[in-house]
Amino acid sequence: MTLFLLILLVIVLALLAGGYAAFYVAIVRRPPKPGYQSAYLQQFLPELERGAQWFREQSPETVCIRSRDKLKLTGYFLPADNAKGTLLLVHGYRSNPMSDFGIVCPFYHSLGWNILAVCQRAHGESEGKYITFGVKERFDVCDWALYLADRFGPDHNIVLDGISMGSASVLMSLGTELPPNVKCVIADCGFTSAHAQFLHLLKTRIHLPVHPLLDIMQLFAKLFADFDFKAGSTVEALQRTAIPVLFIHGERDTYVPVRFTVENYAACASEKQLLTVPEAGHGTSYIFAREACQRTLREFLNSHAESYVCAKH
Repeated sequence: MTLFLLILLVIVLALLAGGYAAFYVAIVRRPPKPGYQSAYLQQFLPELERGAQWFREQSPETVCIRSRDKLKLTGYFLPADNAKGTLLLVHGYRSNPMSDFGIVCPFYHSLGWNILAVCQRAHGESEGKYITFGVKERFDVCDWALYLADRFGPDHNIVLDGISMGSASVLMSLGTELPPNVKCVIADCGFTSAHAQFLHLLKTRIHLPVHPLLDIMQLFAKLFADFDFKAGSTVEALQRTAIPVLFIHGERDTYVPVRFTVENYAACASEKQLLTVPEAGHGTSYIFAREACQRTLREFLNSHAESYVCAKH
């Protein structure tokens, strides 16, 4: 009996250690590594860096807000002459605004839109220790939209644009009390929930038993980061929204599979549009299908964001 209990104790401790390690790797903030870590993106490095350099050369304004749990969140605001409104850009997991949006920022700006590129909590210049995969970030997106509405007034058009985890964040924010200024949403390669994304990665990348590992990860997430993997759902938010949504996804995406966007699209109760790019992987639709993406983005913005010209502030 003693041997049995000892073996059982070893198994329990091993499971707890594995669950905590998975929690730490996935959720706890770590110092950013320089450059583009994805070997897949290395081939596009010169173009990605040119876009980021262009944005820096425009000397954007650094702006800050406080989250509902008192974190200082930071963003970078670039005004446009006679702006049609502001595009609120929300980057992905362990990334930063310019890695994800630098390549498209010159195009957006040329269309006459202000740009507010924000650092998500626990990323870049924003405070925070834990990444919550949209569960808490959805309220940060809402608060950034409220900041823009307060700064520019009730007639200022706001478009939410997220990629990867940023896409999940903006879609989940549709379930919050967004200001009426928010005219439409652009959602590129997002998942449906933290739980669904972890389940996918554990099955396809980690090759470890999903249960009880995912359950132990959830336990540590509740204890330390105060969030539930199932608390935020893009599907639930989309089922209740009246805000138009453009969904974009690369069909070769194995990190966040295209089926998540198909599920989001099917759930969306508002006017919606879907663009998939057969040759694109994760977050690279704009790179592989520039003309198609630009045409779709231009038409979508023209259709759903009014041509009101706001005063410069």
